Amino acid sequence: MKKFLVLLIVAVLFIACDYASESVELKPDVEVVWVNPMGAVTYIGDTLAYAEIEEIHFVAENSVDCYLQKMVYEYYDADSNLFYGPTGMALYAKVEGKTDPYCVDTCIIEAVPIPLVPIRSTIPSGQAAQVLLNFIFVDEYYGENYDTVSVWFGVLMLPL
Repeated sequence: MKKFLVLLIVAVLFIACDYASESVELKPDVEVVWVNPMGAVTYIGDTLAYAEIEEIHFVAENSVDCYLQKMVYEYYDADSNLFYGPTGMALYAKVEGKTDPYCVDTCIIEAVPIPLVPIRSTIPSGQAAQVLLNFIFVDEYYGENYDTVSVWFGVLMLPL
């Protein structure tokens, strides 16, 4: 009976360790759930150097803890032609992995600047531009698994 019990315990430990190793091998999976504001207005002669996104909320979709590593800007005109970038900015925030299916932790970053000078120097008055923000996350365990989350930010050039 003792041998059977020991064999059963070893089997349970083996299965538990196998499940634990699978969860460590998962890649980070992050989603943007809130962006405020989603756009800005500027004009030629405006003195503001950048528009500010007040808050961006990130939520993990799986159990992997990860870190926000950087944000990469790409600027597009109304015809979806790239006219500036990509250029990056280092950021840091920790996104806790999901441990409870009914409760999630939200990672909030605040005061994200979006440079407006490339838009004012390229886009004519009355036109719109789009800024693609790519947020790059790296896993906490090995630092080799990445996830990229993209958000569009709109900018309107007011006619004078």
